[in-house]
Amino acid sequence: MEMLSQFRFPYVPAADRTPASPPDALQPGMLARVLDEIDHGLLLLDLTGRILHANFPARRELMSGHTLRSIDGMLAASQAGSQPKLRQALKDAERDYRSIVELDEDPEDPLSLAFIPLAALHGASTVDTVLVMCSRRPGCESLTMQMFARSKRLTRAEQNVLARLCAGHGAEEIACLEGIRMSTVRTHIKNVRQKTGSNSIREVVYRVSRMPQIVSALRIASEN
Repeated sequence: MEMLSQFRFPYVPAADRTPASPPDALQPGMLARVLDEIDHGLLLLDLTGRILHANFPARRELMSGHTLRSIDGMLAASQAGSQPKLRQALKDAERDYRSIVELDEDPEDPLSLAFIPLAALHGASTVDTVLVMCSRRPGCESLTMQMFARSKRLTRAEQNVLARLCAGHGAEEIACLEGIRMSTVRTHIKNVRQKTGSNSIREVVYRVSRMPQIVSALRIASEN
């Protein structure tokens, strides 16, 4: 008992406690690291469309040039016909209007952008920057999928089938894409449903879609 008492701390009333200083969590370096962990493209623009910051998925989107690209630091659509949509969204943001822009240069893999106006200070009425949120690209397996599969003890083959299902592919497409028989696909789907304790594979896909989407550290490292 004497030994234990040496580790006791005197009680300090709540009113006399000095609140701990908040960590500098919003320092630019830390904020950039936080944004890179989100598996959605996020861009911060000024009202002219100049890119002030882009997280990892957004940089990846810009480098691919598939739908978006950076021209002298300015956000641009890969197809000239879509550029007016971006300009109009920026004009709407300047008036504090939010908008959705759909870029469907590739009908099988369209990209949606949400333009969100941001005021300079909390409570201010003047918008000076715009946050652009990109829809997730299908077929890009996130760390979320890997962690979910590991927690449910899915095999690699079962994980691949689940990832295909989450990307919107049907059983026949999966068999073709994975180079396996339909019966094998059905077996994997059955195993996934049983291991996750779900009544249907649709329920599993819904559960995965609701989880936080995290970028794999391997994907970030591949850019550096």
